[in-house]
Amino acid sequence: MTIQDALERAKQLHKARERAPIARSESPQPALDESASLATLREPEPVRPEPAIRYSPLQRVECDVAACEGSRVLLTDEQLVVAGRAAAAYRLMRGRVLHRVNAGKWSCVGITSSGPGEGKTVTTINLAIAIAREKQRTVVLLDLDMRHPSVFERVGAEPPRELSQFFLGNLEAQDVLFETAVENLVVAGNRAAVSTASELLASKRFDELLKYARRRWPGALVLVDLPPVLSTDEALVIAPRVDAMFLVVCEGVTRRDSLARAANLLGDFNVAGIIMNQSTDDVGGDYYDY
Repeated sequence: MTIQDALERAKQLHKARERAPIARSESPQPALDESASLATLREPEPVRPEPAIRYSPLQRVECDVAACEGSRVLLTDEQLVVAGRAAAAYRLMRGRVLHRVNAGKWSCVGITSSGPGEGKTVTTINLAIAIAREKQRTVVLLDLDMRHPSVFERVGAEPPRELSQFFLGNLEAQDVLFETAVENLVVAGNRAAVSTASELLASKRFDELLKYARRRWPGALVLVDLPPVLSTDEALVIAPRVDAMFLVVCEGVTRRDSLARAANLLGDFNVAGIIMNQSTDDVGGDYYDY
């Protein structure tokens, strides 16, 4: 074959390829997803906040002023004026406790003592009232000294429903929390003693109660009146589940060895400070020092 013949043959093959149909793939081509294309052009929808939870109003308990006076609970403005130096001591204690609370960003604090008769319950009540009077936050006072409950007794009130029924699963949190004459102060507790207090407090119901309080009153401070450390194990059951503990010591009553034992038992937890009851310090007369 000459060069001329080869060129002629190449031209014929080229013309044959041009006339041949173009081979197409048998597999279908994906259709254009118009919705996907449009979605990429749309701006993302704004995140809508969850609707606010509407809570039912709490029932109110009435405190007896005479009972408060007998217990040295400073409930009214008139009592504060008469108390004088004692009222000043509570304000000082409030300031120092809140300094620790705010610095630690705590929302739940337990208060206990080494033994009975050292004034922890009266201290807890007056501290709760003093903080609530600032009107900066809600204070939730829980009486968890269930074997010897005394918060309602000290203020001369009868709870319509007892806190132990919540721990037994018979009531909800809002059923056992009550408003008081002091604005921003909410209380819960018992009048009747509970022999199975340790088992009830060890349940998850305490954590559910705290969760409810924090959700209903954001920024609230929960104060928990606990049994003496050396009397039962309830304070040690609750201590790991609060942010900090305060230990009340009564001058002239608390024994040094008892205080040492109590401090040792609480050594694994966050003990924020000691509140001195019946202090002879001039700042607070014969009431409180911190």
